Amino acid sequence: MENWIQQFLLGRQFKACLLASTIVSASVFAGGLRSVDNEVFELGVNAGMINIEDFGSELTFGVSGSFKATEDFFLQVNYFQATSDLSSFEKSQGQLFGGADRDFRHFDLLVGLNIFQSEFAFKGGDANLASFYVVGGVGDTAFGGEESFTYTLGAGYQVAFNRHYIVKLDYRNYTYDSNLSDDDKTVNNGGFSLGVNYLF
Repeated sequence: MENWIQQFLLGRQFKACLLASTIVSASVFAGGLRSVDNEVFELGVNAGMINIEDFGSELTFGVSGSFKATEDFFLQVNYFQATSDLSSFEKSQGQLFGGADRDFRHFDLLVGLNIFQSEFAFKGGDANLASFYVVGGVGDTAFGGEESFTYTLGAGYQVAFNRHYIVKLDYRNYTYDSNLSDDDKTVNNGGFSLGVNYLF
């Protein structure tokens, strides 16, 4: 049963449905919550570091998209990738895998909640919005020839420097099962990223 749910959540049909539902939701909620002209969507790019358990820390580059359902809740889609160097085990015993399998790729769908929101102004200028938020959800991680159903939890802080641009600092923890080290175990990979988002 669990495998069926995972396959559905991560299948192409689900991703297509997510995109369609986001567009439809924007139209439905335009009158009751916010309009598209009042910045319901965000698109962004980010860079950071991820600690791949048993392999070390690597640079990441990613993209994200968000839909603000209300002032407090939002949906977020993320994708990033990194390229893994040889682990200490591989340096002494030989490379376990190569080629595209050394690319760490992750996709997830998260639900977010703004916990603390505030306004501040630089040198008496216009007020800028800032907020601390938490996120959680599920996704897929591809690494070492494996594709693993992944649970994601995290937190972040964002600052809006004008009406359309937001700078975000995020922490995420990615949890999944892996047998790359010969033994089945639960892996926890933590990562930080700094990103810039455009609101429209």
